[in-house]
Amino acid sequence: MTNANPDLHTPAEQLPITLFDAVVLAVRTDDGTISLAIRDVCQALAIDFSTQLRRIRNQSVLAEGLARFRIATAGGVQAQDFLELERVPTWLLMINAARVGEPVRPRLLWLQRYIVREVYRSFATLAGLPEDTSRQIEDLIDLQRFNTAITELANHQESLEARHGALETSQDQARQAWRDLRAEIRAIAQRIATIEQHVGGVISREQRGYLYQLVQAWGAAKATREPRLSTAAAYAACWTLLKAKYRIARYEDLPAAKYAAGIAFARQSYHALTGAELNLPEQGTLDLGDA
Repeated sequence: MTNANPDLHTPAEQLPITLFDAVVLAVRTDDGTISLAIRDVCQALAIDFSTQLRRIRNQSVLAEGLARFRIATAGGVQAQDFLELERVPTWLLMINAARVGEPVRPRLLWLQRYIVREVYRSFATLAGLPEDTSRQIEDLIDLQRFNTAITELANHQESLEARHGALETSQDQARQAWRDLRAEIRAIAQRIATIEQHVGGVISREQRGYLYQLVQAWGAAKATREPRLSTAAAYAACWTLLKAKYRIARYEDLPAAKYAAGIAFARQSYHALTGAELNLPEQGTLDLGDA
């Protein structure tokens, strides 16, 4: 029989499972995707279903995994809202544990902390950095790897989706897709390391620190003299002007050969704005790496 509502799915399989010591309905679609009943999870946590459903709908990544299923219940067939299993941990992380009933709250807090740790490990792996804690990162300059990694990943997203978008449901294929993705992440990390090894002719970290101080002073002056701008917008405007002047995406990419010109540009901009000289001695630069 034809489904009169194309947005309402019929599960290939449904089974109640235990989660947080409560019963939660799980369903599986024809392609093997598993989802959990949102109302049941809310009941297990003693939180409001309507609020959580609205939160999921308003979060674009979670909303991608939202679906309604025609479920056989004791009272007949009913439509219920489900969330794809892969997205459930992210949703659980968003829940305010203070609103969760006892005795579930301690376990939810433990799970949330665990999720945070695991997400950080994945994030660090993407950038080729130590995976356990940020204390293992010895040099703050390494943090710029995150931006490079995100950019690299975004540039490859289209090819990744094309490669993995047509995956079928077998376990072997799913495992292969995961191996391919990990290989791509490792390749990105290797490319980042190679780029860092061969990048030359850009300003040093000390020069970056001094230029940062000059532009911050310029931004503070701009915020004072242009109250229509928020402080953040004033700083952003100054950085935008500097990067546009030298056609660079990040200020740390300023060529060393243009360092003196960059300093002069910041000083001239400050003078044009305030009528005063920006007297900030370069030897006063703070080396954050040694702080």
